[in-house]
Amino acid sequence: MSKALKSVFHTALIASKAISLWGLLPVGKIWYFMYIFRRGLCTGRNMHRFKSFGKDSMLAPGLILLHPENITIGSNSSIMRNCVIETIPVKNVKPVLAIGNEVSIGEYSHITCANKIVIGNGLLTGRFVLITDNSHGRNLFSEMDVRPLGREVYSKGPVIIEENVWIGDKVTILPGVTVGQGAVIAANSVVSKDVPAFSVVGGIPAKVIKNISNDRH
Repeated sequence: MSKALKSVFHTALIASKAISLWGLLPVGKIWYFMYIFRRGLCTGRNMHRFKSFGKDSMLAPGLILLHPENITIGSNSSIMRNCVIETIPVKNVKPVLAIGNEVSIGEYSHITCANKIVIGNGLLTGRFVLITDNSHGRNLFSEMDVRPLGREVYSKGPVIIEENVWIGDKVTILPGVTVGQGAVIAANSVVSKDVPAFSVVGGIPAKVIKNISNDRH
């Protein structure tokens, strides 16, 4: 942060405390307004970089974007602080990363796409979530003498996350996986196989804990 920007925030802090003392507005509320203002600045700086960017969607400070020209974001979606959202063009394959409407991606999450990742409407994630459709190499013996960064980026298959899925903190979604509609993925899980719709899964690797499809009326 530049000295000038630090000075601005220091002045704002002093002003907010003064206003709080006058009983006009709590400090926390002022800082919330400042946070929303910063999100607006981040969104304004970056929204034009995407292939398409929906109405009323918002980005947050600390966001790292790599090749966002291959990314679409729907309306009313939110990507929180310090996330990494990237596409990786390899061997003339143009990756497709599509994020739907009313999606909320938690802080410090990482979405990396070399093939195809489709995130349906209504997804909610916790913090530190990894969604990836690729890896460095194919884990072949012939690659072991090559440093990982020197191995060809390889995608086992696309990741499809259907509508209204809830993903807990620190979940990893691996390549070639489809997560069915309405599924819930417990915190710290590693998802390496398809997740049925309307189910609760958890563990390493994630397994079905409960199937709630029969509870529908």
